[in-house]
Amino acid sequence: MISIKGLCKTYSSGTQAVNKLDLEVEKGEILALLGPNGAGKSTTIRVLTTLSGFDEGEVSVAGHNVDTDPNLVRQAIGYVAQETGVDYFLTGRENLVLQGHLYRMTKNDINQRIDELSQYFDLKGQLDESVMGYSGGMRRKLDIATALIHRPKVLFLDEPTLGLDTQSRQSLWRYINELNQNLGLTILLTTHYLEEADKLSNRVAIINDGVIKVIDTPEALKDAIQGDSVTLEFEKGSPRYDDLSKRLEQEEFVRSSTWDDNRLHLYVTNGASAIPRIIEITNEKSIHPTNVSYARPTLDDVFIKYTGTSMQGDKEEEGEKWWEKWAGKGGSNSKWAKKWQAAQESGDESPQGQWSEEEAKEWWANQENGGHQEAPTEQASQASDKSDNAAEQKQEGGWGQWSAEEAKEWWSKQDGDGKSSQGQWSAEEAKEWWDKQDKNDKS
Repeated sequence: MISIKGLCKTYSSGTQAVNKLDLEVEKGEILALLGPNGAGKSTTIRVLTTLSGFDEGEVSVAGHNVDTDPNLVRQAIGYVAQETGVDYFLTGRENLVLQGHLYRMTKNDINQRIDELSQYFDLKGQLDESVMGYSGGMRRKLDIATALIHRPKVLFLDEPTLGLDTQSRQSLWRYINELNQNLGLTILLTTHYLEEADKLSNRVAIINDGVIKVIDTPEALKDAIQGDSVTLEFEKGSPRYDDLSKRLEQEEFVRSSTWDDNRLHLYVTNGASAIPRIIEITNEKSIHPTNVSYARPTLDDVFIKYTGTSMQGDKEEEGEKWWEKWAGKGGSNSKWAKKWQAAQESGDESPQGQWSEEEAKEWWANQENGGHQEAPTEQASQASDKSDNAAEQKQEGGWGQWSAEEAKEWWSKQDGDGKSSQGQWSAEEAKEWWDKQDKNDKS
């Protein structure tokens, strides 16, 4: 279903992201593509989903050549990126309808698929509610539903459970497994949760330095290590004890060893009997680990073997919060976001500028929890309307010609409840802000 032969991709900076990569994904299987940051995972996914070109190689998805038939590939695939693709200001139904129209589906077909998908993902009760009030797990299910609206043959899931709590993550695992088992959907999955890859995938491919290092079933990869994994953990910042690892490798029961930051991983025939001897040797060298443990090999041990680093040692990423994108963290998708960011950068005492980042986060969190506080986008729109109305009333001069009392009186009338950010201004603050506006905007 997916075929990659000799894929090469070098960016303009000179970085070679993928180097003669070969990969085959069979019809109806779930394959987990694992690798550290910068290993080539994202580049491979972008090429497969037609979002990026490549330099050399042959790539086909669902029987279509990615290079010569990109439109046919797009019709055959669904793609769920790390950052959600749904619109928070639309309802769940509106998001699905929009996606269906993008694929030029008929109205009847769209409605039929919405009924099927909303029932499948348990969204029927919230389908006509704003996505703004959805939980993280519900939003992710809607995200996957939009990718399935056109009945794709292949589904790409890039970190599908990133940032979700344990319960939501496990719930989503069940849906992904059912999509594969019941619908025969071919799924290519990337994840930083090795437990997720272990539970969901038929095969695991580990990529590093732009090439596939190993590919097999999770059980076969773990069994290939053999024996037990013994881990010696040392103080953070302590030097790497290469002499110790070389000394331990001389013991017959030690098959191999790998350093990962401040941890030494030893692969031994029998962990229980090996640990006393390991402790003796560390004492002889006056090296004292802070913790010693052993277990059957896991995918993390496999990952360390082929990449030299551990996923479990990485700090868990939360993913970009959607309010950061809309509330000035690099976002440019709304009039309010632009004004809020500009005010934060310039120190302008505008109504938006008086929102601290914490206040913005609090407001968005309130919305995500189903709150009904007035949206800043609405506030900005109303402020604009107020400016227009007031300007008509004061044709004889600009805002700067208002007295402090007039400015405050006008705002009081507009925000009679006294609870808005404008209503909390003093007369001097109101006049100062309008003076600034009059100097900067002569319209």
